[in-house]
Amino acid sequence: MKTGLLKHSTRRGMTLLEVVLALAVFSIAAMALIGTLNKIAEAGLDSQKLLEVEQTLESLIDEYGKAPQVRDLEEDIKPGADGVAYRVVIEQVKDMKNQEGRFLQDMFRVQDIARWNDGGGPTEITAETLRYAGAFLPVN
Repeated sequence: MKTGLLKHSTRRGMTLLEVVLALAVFSIAAMALIGTLNKIAEAGLDSQKLLEVEQTLESLIDEYGKAPQVRDLEEDIKPGADGVAYRVVIEQVKDMKNQEGRFLQDMFRVQDIARWNDGGGPTEITAETLRYAGAFLPVN
């Protein structure tokens, strides 16, 4: 009889050990999964911010590039709630030639620069376009 009791209590102890090991393995896997989900969420937020910055750069290109009067300009736009500062630079391009080698007059480069700190250091994105000064003048 004593041998039967001994086998039964040893089996009970092994089951408890198996449960503890299973919980340990599950905990390690759960922590790895939580870390991965956290990284995915951070990447999603970074991607969303980048998209918003790109859309703002497009808006600035439209706003400054389609103004009726184009002139040399340097303007800083202070950072908003999102922490992104913008800079608009419009400068006349003097050395641009067409395919026939003739200089193109009244051409301007409109350049927008976005700068912010994303936690890992400063980040900068630039967008630019060329604009002929007479492109949006009213027709008489």
